[in-house]
Amino acid sequence: MHDFGRDLFIFPRIAVESSKAGSENGWQAGLITSKFGGISATPDNDYETDLANAQRSLESSADFTRGGAQAAPDHDATEPERAARIEAEQQRLVEWAEANGKLGGSVPPEDASGGEHRVHFDERSGRYLKATIPDKQKGYGIALGSFTHGATPSEYLDRLALQNRIFADDIRLERVVLKGGKPVIVTSQPAIAGTLPTQSAIDETMTAKGFEQLTSGAYYDAKEGLLIFDLFPKNALQAADGNIYPFDPVIQRITPDFADFLRQHPDRIHNR
Repeated sequence: MHDFGRDLFIFPRIAVESSKAGSENGWQAGLITSKFGGISATPDNDYETDLANAQRSLESSADFTRGGAQAAPDHDATEPERAARIEAEQQRLVEWAEANGKLGGSVPPEDASGGEHRVHFDERSGRYLKATIPDKQKGYGIALGSFTHGATPSEYLDRLALQNRIFADDIRLERVVLKGGKPVIVTSQPAIAGTLPTQSAIDETMTAKGFEQLTSGAYYDAKEGLLIFDLFPKNALQAADGNIYPFDPVIQRITPDFADFLRQHPDRIHNR
């Protein structure tokens, strides 16, 4: 088992064409031909339908879990307010999963773990199964806050839906598993073959997408109110088509005031 902090390991069987990467991560072996049609092939109609259905599932679960309210920043909430919101959202997530045939099954076996997920590679599908960790980051990944850090279930699901939209990814909600009475979210993501990008290449990609760079690895879209951070070369791959695909960037909705604060204090972004 390996622990590389955040999900540096997210594609542990990708062929990374870098001698340095190979020497530092010798366990990354065995090329998996990408099944992500959007990266290495022309998608067929069935794939496009599957992709659309998967995106609707993520968006539907996020919407129901947050109670039908519009997705909005919540980084100024106190610890008790966040705790109460998480508890209410957990209940709604279980209700949604049960109604949509997504509740049950088991947490995948663990090949590696990080700050946000436990990960298992599924040989049959060529996809990585990722399970949230109940005792880390409030159970649903990283999110910055004025008083407390950690995302709620709906913020985590919203983040995945946004990643699909912004980076043409193919993250899918597989199931929700109750562990110790709390819902664990299990998703899947395709294996991608590629090389490690440079930071400047990532910066250029984000600028082309309309994001302002706040500091290294952190970007802000003022129009959409979106902060993306932890986007370093170790957390991304550049595919043969030249496109850069992040493994698992943190994507968070923030207010203009919070963005101004981060501009003035960029060190607070990665210092969690």
